Amino acid sequence: MRAVDTLVQQGKVLYLGISNFAAWQAATAIGITRLKNLAPVVCIQPMYSLVKRQAEVELLPLAEYEHLAVFPYNAIGAGLLTGKYLRGESGRLHEAEMYRQRYANPQYVEVTRRFVEYAAQQKVSPAALAVAWVMAHPAVTAPIVGARDLVQFRDTLQCLDMQLSAEERAVITALSVDPPSATDRESMEAMKKRGW
Repeated sequence: MRAVDTLVQQGKVLYLGISNFAAWQAATAIGITRLKNLAPVVCIQPMYSLVKRQAEVELLPLAEYEHLAVFPYNAIGAGLLTGKYLRGESGRLHEAEMYRQRYANPQYVEVTRRFVEYAAQQKVSPAALAVAWVMAHPAVTAPIVGARDLVQFRDTLQCLDMQLSAEERAVITALSVDPPSATDRESMEAMKKRGW
C-alpha cells in the first residue's frame, strides 16, 4: 500500500484501485490506508455477471458503504450469456482452461438458457442485456466490456440504449440463482427496515 501511495505522491498513478480482492481484503486495504494516511482506495474491479453474482454478498455492499467506484468485468460471463455456446460456437470457454473451470458449474448453463430465452422474448441482444443488468445495480459505476471484434463490440454497446427499471432488473435477477449469504444473519435490508 505504501508503494502505491509513493506512486500517487509522485504523480505516476492518479488513484488506487483494487481488483479481485475478497471483501475482507478490500476492507483491510481501506483500513490500512486510513490508519497510515496513505492514498485511499477509490475503486474496485470485481467479477460480476448474472451467473457470477458472488460480488453481491459482500463486495458491492462494501463499495456502497465506503463510496467506492465499482467497475465490474466479465459482465457477459466470458461470452456465456450471449448464448453462443448454446448455439455450439466457440470462444474463451473452449480455449482457456481458466475460463473452463470458472464457468464449469452446470447451473450456469441453465441460467444462460433462461436468460437467452428472456432476451429473445424482449427482442434484445443477450450481450447488451447482460451488460445492462450489471449496469443497473446501484453500486456499479460502469462495467468493463470486451469483445473479440467490432461486431461483438457494437452488439454489446446496445446496452447504452437500455435503462432497466428496478422491476425489470428483478425479473432478470430471478432467472439466476441467489448467491449464499456470507453469514446466517438476516439480510442488511431486513436490518435496515428495523432501524439497525
